Amino acid sequence: MSTTAGLPTRGRHAAPAARSPWTGTGDLIGLALRRDRVRLSVWIAALTAMTAYAPGAIKLAYPEEAQRQARVDLLKTPAGMMLGGPMFGGNETDLGAMMANELMLTMIIATSILAILTVIRHTRAEEESGAAELVLASVVGRYARTTAALILVAAVNVVLAVTTTAAMAAGGFGVVDSAAMCVGVTAVAMVFGAVAAVTAQMWRAARAATGAAMATLALAALVRGIGDVIDNSGSVLSWFSPIAWAQQMRPFVELRWWPLALLSALSLTLVAIAAALEVQREYDDATIVSSGESPNARPIRGVLALHLRLQRGQTLGWSVGLFAAGLAFGSMTKSLLEAAHDNELLARIVSTQGLDGVYTTMTQFLAAAAGAYVVSAVLRVFADEQSGLGEAVLAGAVSRPRWLSTAVLSAVLGASVLMFFAGLGNGLGAGVTLGEPATVLRLTVAGLAFVPALAVLAGVAALAVALRQSWIGWLAVTFVVASLYLGALLRLPGWLLDLSPVAQTSYPADVPALGWFVMCCAAAALTVFAAVRYRHRDAV
Repeated sequence: MSTTAGLPTRGRHAAPAARSPWTGTGDLIGLALRRDRVRLSVWIAALTAMTAYAPGAIKLAYPEEAQRQARVDLLKTPAGMMLGGPMFGGNETDLGAMMANELMLTMIIATSILAILTVIRHTRAEEESGAAELVLASVVGRYARTTAALILVAAVNVVLAVTTTAAMAAGGFGVVDSAAMCVGVTAVAMVFGAVAAVTAQMWRAARAATGAAMATLALAALVRGIGDVIDNSGSVLSWFSPIAWAQQMRPFVELRWWPLALLSALSLTLVAIAAALEVQREYDDATIVSSGESPNARPIRGVLALHLRLQRGQTLGWSVGLFAAGLAFGSMTKSLLEAAHDNELLARIVSTQGLDGVYTTMTQFLAAAAGAYVVSAVLRVFADEQSGLGEAVLAGAVSRPRWLSTAVLSAVLGASVLMFFAGLGNGLGAGVTLGEPATVLRLTVAGLAFVPALAVLAGVAALAVALRQSWIGWLAVTFVVASLYLGALLRLPGWLLDLSPVAQTSYPADVPALGWFVMCCAAAALTVFAAVRYRHRDAV
């Protein structure tokens, strides 16, 4: 949503006033579809393919009833509840119920991220880059741009609901339950698309608006997880998260449609809030004033200091989130050990890998999340280059290789802060529940042990900037996350899983000195190659 108030007159005449606040919405939808046709097609194809592949993988991985029951028992542990979904005490070994329990959360997170990025891309990011001024030079209503973005997200969600339902039905699952699961997933995505519409009005910088929406998504996932740990069918706390509303539709167990009404009502409420906020702001302004606009702000000395200042808010938010996630993971250690007494599969895992193996797995999940921070911090260089903001820096005595390499360095430093707090939270949770104070230091160091792996992701992101292909960086993050969450479920080959730098870090279960050395060399080589390529290519 945007307003023409405060815009300078173009030429001799100002742009004619729009007859309606929604004037031009249809044209903007067409423009957005043209711009995003490849990007959205890839997302839809990937998510549909995952839905189509997962049932066969589950059948292959757990062909016998006893094997499925062992898997269900594992997912009833606190860690399983956090990473999956609630168990409702019925049809637990049914393949459809296992799909809903194991895949639904992943699909919700993925589709919600797509919705957030799409809404911000066509609203706040366009204002920040100045592209929206070209649109506003024609007859465009106040609400047209955000309305177009939300309609685009809704259309994508409808397509996803149809394609994923068809994929599951083709796999032999009931059409009605499949549709309930897939519609629930996309309904949550619509909620977070509306959340992004709100944050786009509140923050002037697209990165801040995106970060706020992503933080809301992470908080919803955390609240849902803790609530389901309290009660494995969903506690009162679970209902404070819209993610739980979709899961509480209970497809393949005891289907009920009424939670869908809650998701629809929340989406409409958030859209109304976004509209109310838009009315109160001028073009390229925001509800929350940026502290960096203060005339008393401290001067920034040096390129690295500039990068660190730009990602300061993002670093703070991610640190708080990962500390909370680490604290939740660590606090489950005692419950996990107690569950191993009654769960043969879990007991075998603990006896084989030891408690350090459990700690390694927990920290890998935290590091995978930090990978998104690292890639976004480096890709900011590409965004600044496209918007023209980088020209102010490069116009001075700053070379292009230095601009990119210092972005990598600042991202790695930020990752070090994130993993310190993630490890600290993990250590505090485990140390307090087990009564082992030494565990706090060990797991804090374990968090820092993943910094070389994150440096590799920073190098990949730098290469993406140099090649003008930001999707490469996000593909790397997607691969790391998918290999951890879905590697075993999808039965991915071992050589493919070994390509993940996060999976190659096994501290504290092991001290991978050679792996650290190789990852540091790989990160340096990627950064140097990217800097050289960035220096010799034309500007955007």
